[in-house]
Amino acid sequence: MKIRPQVSIITILLIFSSVSGLVLANDAGTGADAGNSASTASNLNAVDAIYYGNLSANDTDDYYSISIPNNRGISVDLTSPTGSDFDLYLYDQNQSWIDTSVSTGALDSVTSNGTAIGGTTVYVRAKLYSGSGQYTMQIWILNNNNNPCNTNQNDANTGGDASNTQSSGLSLNSINGTYYGCSDNSSDEYDWYSISIPNYHSITAELMWNNTNVDLDLHLFDSNGTYLDYSYDYNPENISSGSADIGGTTVTLLVRAFTGGDNYTLMIYFDNISNSQVYNQNDANSGGDVSGDFSSAYNINGNSSYLGWISDSGDVNDIYSISIPEQFGLEATLSWNGSGIDFDFGLFDQYENLISSSFYANPEFVESGATNVSNTTIFLVVQAGNGEGNYSINLTLINQSSILAFNQNDAYSGADAGGDFTNSTNINASNGTTFWPGYLDDTGDEYDFYAVFVPTDYAISATLGYPSNNAFALGIYENNNNQIDYSLNGQSPESVSTNGTGIYVGNSMVFVEIWAYYGSGEYNLTLSIFSLDLDGDGYYDEIEINCGSDSNDFSSTPLDTDADGICDILDEDDDNDGIDDSNDSFPTDPNESSDIDGDSIGDNSDLDDDGDGWSDLDESECNSDQLDYSDMPLDTDSDLICDIVDEDDDNDNYLDSDDAFPLNEDEWIDTDYDGIGNNEDDDDDNDGYNDQLEDDCLSDPLTTTSVPIDTDDDGICDELDEDIDGDGTPNDIDSSPLDSTESIDTDGDGIGDNADTDDDNDGYSDSIDVFPLDQYEWFDFDGDSVGDNSDLDDDGDGWSDLDESVCLSGQFDTTSQPLDFDDDHICDIQDLDDDGDGILDDFDPFPLDSLEWSDLDDDGIGDRADIDDDGDSWEDLVEPNCGADPEDFNSFPADFDLDHICDILDLDDDNDMVMDLEDAFPMNPKESNDIDGDGIGDNSDTDADGDNWPNSAEIICNSDLFDPISVPDDYDGDWSCDLIDPDDDNDLYPDIDDLFPLNSDEWEDLNKDGLGDNKYPLSIFDKVKLNSNVLIPISIMIIVILSILLMILTKKQYSEEPLLEYEDIEKIENDDSSEIQSEKSLLADDDDDDDEGGANLMIISDETNKLEKFDEYPGWLWDSSEEKWIPEE
Repeated sequence: MKIRPQVSIITILLIFSSVSGLVLANDAGTGADAGNSASTASNLNAVDAIYYGNLSANDTDDYYSISIPNNRGISVDLTSPTGSDFDLYLYDQNQSWIDTSVSTGALDSVTSNGTAIGGTTVYVRAKLYSGSGQYTMQIWILNNNNNPCNTNQNDANTGGDASNTQSSGLSLNSINGTYYGCSDNSSDEYDWYSISIPNYHSITAELMWNNTNVDLDLHLFDSNGTYLDYSYDYNPENISSGSADIGGTTVTLLVRAFTGGDNYTLMIYFDNISNSQVYNQNDANSGGDVSGDFSSAYNINGNSSYLGWISDSGDVNDIYSISIPEQFGLEATLSWNGSGIDFDFGLFDQYENLISSSFYANPEFVESGATNVSNTTIFLVVQAGNGEGNYSINLTLINQSSILAFNQNDAYSGADAGGDFTNSTNINASNGTTFWPGYLDDTGDEYDFYAVFVPTDYAISATLGYPSNNAFALGIYENNNNQIDYSLNGQSPESVSTNGTGIYVGNSMVFVEIWAYYGSGEYNLTLSIFSLDLDGDGYYDEIEINCGSDSNDFSSTPLDTDADGICDILDEDDDNDGIDDSNDSFPTDPNESSDIDGDSIGDNSDLDDDGDGWSDLDESECNSDQLDYSDMPLDTDSDLICDIVDEDDDNDNYLDSDDAFPLNEDEWIDTDYDGIGNNEDDDDDNDGYNDQLEDDCLSDPLTTTSVPIDTDDDGICDELDEDIDGDGTPNDIDSSPLDSTESIDTDGDGIGDNADTDDDNDGYSDSIDVFPLDQYEWFDFDGDSVGDNSDLDDDGDGWSDLDESVCLSGQFDTTSQPLDFDDDHICDIQDLDDDGDGILDDFDPFPLDSLEWSDLDDDGIGDRADIDDDGDSWEDLVEPNCGADPEDFNSFPADFDLDHICDILDLDDDNDMVMDLEDAFPMNPKESNDIDGDGIGDNSDTDADGDNWPNSAEIICNSDLFDPISVPDDYDGDWSCDLIDPDDDNDLYPDIDDLFPLNSDEWEDLNKDGLGDNKYPLSIFDKVKLNSNVLIPISIMIIVILSILLMILTKKQYSEEPLLEYEDIEKIENDDSSEIQSEKSLLADDDDDDDEGGANLMIISDETNKLEKFDEYPGWLWDSSEEKWIPEE
């Protein structure tokens, strides 16, 4: 047998490749292929080593297992062969990822750094991504003894590690104590403890550690998992439950390693706080702590003062409810003593919606203001923003009976109109035009809705007038709330109407909506209800006009043939048969609308609509169109029975159901379904053989699967062929008459010579057997004519097979030689100094780099090549210029703005785009200027120009907040500028009522002489003129007095009784005066009992004025001692 040389060589290489891949696998020197899963992983020793292995399309995964000693870690590098991409994975003992590397480059690296694996088994996986070939895998076993938490832990003397979850915290004793533990953010980030708190006790904890490069945090939670306190960025960390009521509950405490790891000391203390305020409250004389929930708010009265206590750690909210009388509102103040405390104040309506709030002031002030809270129950919330302590609240009910918004009489209803469809105010508007007043306010009374009944056959229009500089909207709606018409022009008046909309609202309620888009004030609503049928003929005027009849003539009505209420002019279907007149052949006959055949007989009456000679009934049964003359039933045999009904359409005596050709009387069977009947078809079964030939070759002409056999495809069936396999050897002398490739079997093994691949029967095919006649040899890898079984160096690469086996290189691969980095002919596996730099590999971080042997920062870059030896992100050349040590990780340049330019060299330390030489605050990126030189930057300074007027005041009062010379006008010097001061001269008379608003000594001029009445008092004539209505009574009194005096003089002259001496009269007068003074004292005492005296009333009045001033300038407080504004901080 002859084979072309090129084909033989390729075949040999392919077969050798497949055989060698199976027989010669030696992954990591194991003598076999590494396992393809974790369960079948090949075990490696936990030592630093280099291994070799192969991956291919038939071997895509190699798994290795390594038992890691205690306090050790692992690092692995994988180098892929040129042109291939292998990936590397590291798994823990549960086969969960520790690290992975899927680099597209030749090198992949993984490490356990940050994961504690000591004392466990890990798995290394090399995975094929693309290509194939030999990889190099280098393993380092790392020493992790620098992490104190990697040794056996003994948290709180338990002999183990505290829990990592809050729900299973390690229980500690409920006594003062000191505990020790360890936490590390890479392997033991959380230590949770649980502590039962004795009744009426609080808890304090302190956390300390030694390593300054480590950051530990401390957190405290109550029994519900809610934060009580936390501390971070300090050493020691301190936390406390403060005044929180946690006695009798279990709290949880967390020690968390935020950065690094270290041993820590945890000290816990308990304090008895049974005598503290939290357990001895009497909020608003309730006998205890009032509720912090709206649903159980404590009820108090208006026009009263109350005391209470709150704490940001244990009693954050106190909530009170107040019932407000009819036509009243509420003002309330909250005050407290003590610095460093901040309480907040909120006022909520009956639905718990916020009305008013106050923060960062003392006192805090809230009010119902423009919100109508009359005759409702509202809520006051006192909240501890920071700190704890006693507080005082003062409530004042405000009479709002004179305020229009709270005393409405919309549409003469005596109240505010309803605010939506469901509670609309009814208006009894008669026919014609009526007028209805009302009031709206876009802040508190935004909508007014009215319901108006419109009689049958009537319509309605509405016009709304309202004040200028406002925008009110007007809308009208059907009784199902669908909008009919709407108007919002932004100027008075607005008008809407149902007329012309095509919507009829007679005999129904309509709704009129008025909406204050913006602004407030009184409005006038004009309603006009008018008839839709002036002549009373039953047709609306609008319809008569459209239908061409006279809307003012009762006898003139629209023509309506079908009496459907639509006049013929507008009616598209006069006979109302559902067919519009333009398409109706009989527009006045509701029973007919079409005549297909034009015989003047409507189709509904015509028996043959299309006039084609087939009745509509026949066409219906035969599925032809009874309305199309050209569409008639199909009748193949013309027997006047349409084919659909006819059971034998071609009349060949074969029913159509059994006839393959129901319309061909000459055919009825088609065996091969080729569309040709068997009577005409020469190949009935369509198998490619003539029916006559199949009869000669003994196959069935009616069965497709039965065809003549022709082994050699010479066109002669075997039944007639003398050389069946067509090999030129007659059947009677051919050893294999059915095999054209064989005719002789020389060795008689039943395999012809042409097919026999192993002539020497040594198990190797002749095509790859270099020694086909030698049963002891079959390969000669290096072509030296010495069989591999006898050759000591199979691949002829100069390394003996024995050396290559020990050194883990391929003895059958000339390109695979033992790694010998320093070419000393000692392979690296056995060489103690691979790179020959004089440093043993065990002490050389770079055993394969003769130029590197140290790495200060362990970043994998040798110190000679590393531009940052200590790994602190600052280059070695930069650190000396910035005053730092380039070989000390803890020594690095100061860099305030973190722009990586040290402060010594940085021209803008805070990176605020203002150079330090020009920056008043070079270390504060939020500040650069200080106009008033007070040490507070202008961006933060609430009084930038230092003129004692806050920025917010100067903005409101139109003065320059950056110019100390520019201050607001303040005539009376009360630090409330004239622009917003209701009393510029501070004479207690508001400017609006003060005829002399800039003169504190004058406010009234009753005689209208242009001079104040205080400096220029009224004359007796002025008084008489101003009080002429009392002149007659005074005259009568004078006459009576003169008459009495005359009687006394007369009696003195004639009576024997002596007259009263002057001293007696004086005594009587003094007695009367004493009695009057006594009565005044009693009244004063009564006043003291009621409201703590007039002096207190004056104090309350003063405080109220100050609160009003405080509202003017947010962010500032009024200093009563210095009578000036001071910043809130």
